[in-house]
Amino acid sequence: MTEIESLVTQIKQATDYQINRQILREKIQTDLTLAYNNGLFAVKPELIAFLTTWPDDQVFLEDSFGNPVQINRLEFLTLCQQHYQTVMNRWHCQHEEIKHARKV
Repeated sequence: MTEIESLVTQIKQATDYQINRQILREKIQTDLTLAYNNGLFAVKPELIAFLTTWPDDQVFLEDSFGNPVQINRLEFLTLCQQHYQTVMNRWHCQHEEIKHARKV
């Protein structure tokens, strides 16, 4: 393999990695959606922090479609934490796989 062919191969692998990384990130953002009490919520650290600090057990939150949904704060907080951690673990594993594929 010539030096130019080797360089082209390395650039292609780096480009493939960036594309695959972006596709994986978009998929994970979709996976972070959680249905609860007829509402659909994007589980993010901000939502978890809000639920952690809110003093009342019942709260109304706006879902992804702009609808107010009554939430049992402690139950929803537990679901959000579990869902977030599961999705983040999956993302980490899949990201490691595409990083490894780039190095091969």
